[in-house]
This record gives sequence, structure tokens and C-alpha cells, in this order.
Amino acid sequence: MTQHEPTIASILRGLAHEYDGPVEERRILDRVLEQRPSSAKNPYATIRERLRWDGLKLGWLRLSRTQLVPLRVALEGLRFRCLPRSRDIEAGLLPLAHLQPFAGQRPGTCELRGADGSLLAVLSSGAEEDLATLPAFNLRAWYAQSGFVPGDSILMRVVRAEPLVVEIEREDREAFRAAAVAAQDAELIESIVERVRRAQAALVPCNEVLLPIFAAAPWRAGYPGSPWQHLVLRDGRVHLLDDTFLTTQPIGALRIFGADEVFEPPVEGLYRHSSDEALLVEIDALQRDLRQARQRDAEAGLWSGQVQRASAFGAAHADPGRQSFFSRLNHDDDDDWSNDEFWDTNALGDGDTIDPDDPMIILAARDRMLSLLPAETVERLQSARPEEVELIIARHLNDLLARAPDLFPRLELVAPEEQADDDLVLDVLSAGDWQEVWEGTEPDDLDEDFDGDFDDDLELDEPDDVCRANDDLLGQFQDYLLEMGKSATTARARGRALAIYADFLESYYGRSLAEGDYATLDECLFYYYPHRVGNTSARQVREICTAIKQFYAFLQQRGVVNDGRFAEALWRRRDQAARVVEIYERISSESPNFDLLFERLFRPYTD
Repeated sequence: MTQHEPTIASILRGLAHEYDGPVEERRILDRVLEQRPSSAKNPYATIRERLRWDGLKLGWLRLSRTQLVPLRVALEGLRFRCLPRSRDIEAGLLPLAHLQPFAGQRPGTCELRGADGSLLAVLSSGAEEDLATLPAFNLRAWYAQSGFVPGDSILMRVVRAEPLVVEIEREDREAFRAAAVAAQDAELIESIVERVRRAQAALVPCNEVLLPIFAAAPWRAGYPGSPWQHLVLRDGRVHLLDDTFLTTQPIGALRIFGADEVFEPPVEGLYRHSSDEALLVEIDALQRDLRQARQRDAEAGLWSGQVQRASAFGAAHADPGRQSFFSRLNHDDDDDWSNDEFWDTNALGDGDTIDPDDPMIILAARDRMLSLLPAETVERLQSARPEEVELIIARHLNDLLARAPDLFPRLELVAPEEQADDDLVLDVLSAGDWQEVWEGTEPDDLDEDFDGDFDDDLELDEPDDVCRANDDLLGQFQDYLLEMGKSATTARARGRALAIYADFLESYYGRSLAEGDYATLDECLFYYYPHRVGNTSARQVREICTAIKQFYAFLQQRGVVNDGRFAEALWRRRDQAARVVEIYERISSESPNFDLLFERLFRPYTD
């Protein structure tokens, strides 16, 4: 290399001032080679290495595998928030760590200026290397002049990147707009976790994680959210080491100046539980959609608009014995379905029986069985074809019977007329039953033709009459599906999905399925199912909606009901029902905001 030949570093620094937005990496590599030709077999390799290890110092930030952006473009105009500790305010200091990773990328000085342009503090990089003292800005005069107190925020805006100049202003703690940044905070922490998990290194520099996120974020120059360090501290999936590195591994004794030494939990009521704030925003948006959908359906004449709330206040029509059994399945009781106590048939009260076709019992039995099977067997089941499931489970039946005989309870079945009243039948779930539970369902459409018979006598006065009527209706619907060519698995799955609504109608309204309507179905899908049924899932609630749509179309076709449009209307809202289930699963029972989130999610049933 001659004395005046440009270096790769100098060319990259120069190019960083020629672009004002993202640029393809290949374009930059070619521009370097134009000024510094290379005869190497892979001339791009050396340039890529310089960008990899010294990119920020040379003025370039990598956005993706193929795209770069000048660092000055990524930084200028960027806004973020700092929340200094009480002890730092008393000492008149602001540790440099609060400005990471937006400061300290290059040698030089970092200036803090007021909104009027006045110089407030200067910190030369590397000025304080002593490990006993963290590098910090002296803001004693500004703290006093602005009336800054613990809980207030410092809002920062990068005015210039070379050298770094940051404009600061005070925000009173009462002025913080939590709802405005909840979604932003949730997006930021998820992006941080994703990038750290994807990284191959055990320790990832925070600038490699945060700078690309902020550079591409639509809110980078808007109202600042919570400090990213506080989001990391609260989340727990990633850890901050020495204010500089992020890791998913436990850091324990590795900490030198740990995050909890420079950053501390915010003052009570400020930024606490930002994940809850994000949930609240999501819930409010969902509730707007629900109100609009219900209003449209009321205007279409599908219901009166009067909300029913029986399941929120207890079952008015349920059989006492049956209710005592089902109460053990509710979320309110905090029972773990894999707990042995769930299967203690001796705990059943008088008149209590186990319904082998109840979908909740089937799901609980499946979870119990999986907890007993070897891990390698569970893995095989997850990847097995439907026809293989029965064989895999059959090999373990003897062992399951020996280890957990309570998994196969004795069931009292209604005796046929020709049997004696005291006859009992031991009904054990077969391997084939397990196969059908494991296999799931198919989203088949309802066929129009049906040649079977239908019972027309639905005059119901007693609870037992309601149960028998529902059994008849479910049985005839499953027969219809079989005659239409659906598989036995699909027919039984549709029946099990319908059984949830049937149990709801029986327990809380004393009605049969033939007496279902929009109000009770809305209550079942948007309150009873997500809150009071165990082992809920977004997929299952969609299956319930599909089964109900097909079932009421079938009843209307046979003349049992005059109008089944309400079921189709709720089917169209199946994605909303799934969103309720998903959000409820994300609400932590340990959160101090649980009651608020619960009340908002299940409106209008909690009003």
C-alpha cells in the first residue's frame, strides 16, 4: 500500500457521510472496491470483517444480513427516557450507563444540553476508568434549577451524532403517559428477547441488540417509552451484565457492576408492570371490537342486546350433586388437572358421576396420562401418525393400570331395562379412545342433506329431561355427520365441543340445546369458556364455534328451531373468542393488576 492509498477504514468512514438512509451492504462493498481494488479470491471478506468488528466506530450500523445504515442517521432525532436513582439525584449525577447504547460508540465527547441550547454537562469518553467510580455527568445545577425529584424522568433527544450532542428536558412523574407507551414497551422487550436468543454468543453487547431495534422502530423519534434497562429487569427472560451485555444465561457471580446497582425498580406507580399496561391496551382494543360486533348483530335483529350473566353469579338451575363435581374443574379453584386429588373418586359426593364423554374429563385424562408416560414416548406421540398413536399407547396400558389405576375410574352407567338396577359396568378408556382424543378434529363443512329421524318431543320440565334431550340431540347430530361421510373422530369431536355449550345451558339456565340463543352463546364463549372451563385453548374455542354453527344449521334444517342465524353470527366472531382465551392465559395471577385486567377482559359480564 502506497503512502496516500486509502484504507478500508477511511473509505467506510467517508461513505457513511454520503448516504441518508438504509443501503444494501453489497453496494457499500462495491464502493469500497472501486476505491481500493483487490485481487483476493473473495475481496468482500476483508471488508465484511471490518464492518463486523469495527462497524460502529467506522460509522455504520447493521440493520439485517443484507442492509446497513449510517450510524448518524440511526441516532439523530432518536428519543429515549432516563430514570435516575434517588442516590444519583442526591449526588447530582447521571451515570453514563443511562445513555447506553446511544453514547460511547466512538472516541470523543458527549454533551448534554438544555432545550434552549445551553451546555449542561460534558463527559469525555474514557475519562473515568476507575472501577470504584462509574462514569457520570454532573447535573447537580440542572437538577436543582429544574426542580427534579425522584420519580421524574429525563427525556433525551439526540441532536447530533458526531460529536454526540443530546438535548434533555425534565418530565414530571405525573405527566408520564403510560397508556401511550404500553404497546411500544411490549414490542421493545419482545424484540430484545428475540434478538438475544438468536445470538450465538453467550454475552451480546447491548448496542448490537438495541441500536438496530431503535433505528427501524416507527416510534424512535416519538414520545419515549420506559427505559429499556427497566424492561429487561422486569421481564426476567434476559439479564443485563455490567450495564453493557445481554444474556439469557444466569449471571450470578459474574456481575461486576450489575444492572441492579445502576438501575433500580421505578418508583411505585410509575412504569410498574409495563406488560400489564400493554395487555390493558390490547384488551381495550378487543372490547371495542366486541362492542361493535354485538351492536351490529343487535341491529340485524339477532338478539335484543340484553347481556345475560348467569355464569358470573352462579348456577340457578344446576343439579346440586352435579354442580359440586364440576366446581372442582373451574379456574377459581386453582386445581392442577394433573394433580392426583383430581382423580380421587372417593371425594365425589352423593349422586356425583364421571361422564366419560365430557370433553373436560377427556382432556384432563389425557394430560394425566402424558405426565405418567416416559418422555421419549411423549415425543413419539407428538410426531406419530394417527394410526400409530393407538399402538404406542397400547404398549403402556398395563403399566398405566399398575401405576395409576385411578386414571381408569369405575363409571356408573344407566342400566338398560333388561339389566338389574344394581348392575355396574367397568368402562375403561381404550387405546382407540386415546387415539381419537390425540388426533383432534377436522374443519369439515356441514352437508345439507339428512335422511335420519328426529325426535320432536322437546317439552322439558325437569333437569333430567334437559339432560336426556341434549343427549338425544348430540347423538342424532353425530349420526348425521357419520351418514354424511364424516369420520368417527370428527363426529365425536363435534359432539364433545357442543357438550361444553350443552353443560353451560343445563347448569346455568336449565335449557336444552334447542333453546340456545345469541345471548347465552355469547356468554358461554366470551366468559364461561375462557374463565370456568379447564385447559382452554384458542383452537378449541374455534372448534366449538364451528360445531355450534353446523349443529344449529342442522336443527333449522330439521325444523327444530326456526332461526339458527345467531350461531352463524357467533361463528363469525370465533377469532374474537380466541383472542379472549389467549389474553386471559397471559394475565398473571400474581399481578397486582389482576382484578383490573380481569374486569376489563370480561366486560360486560363483570359490570
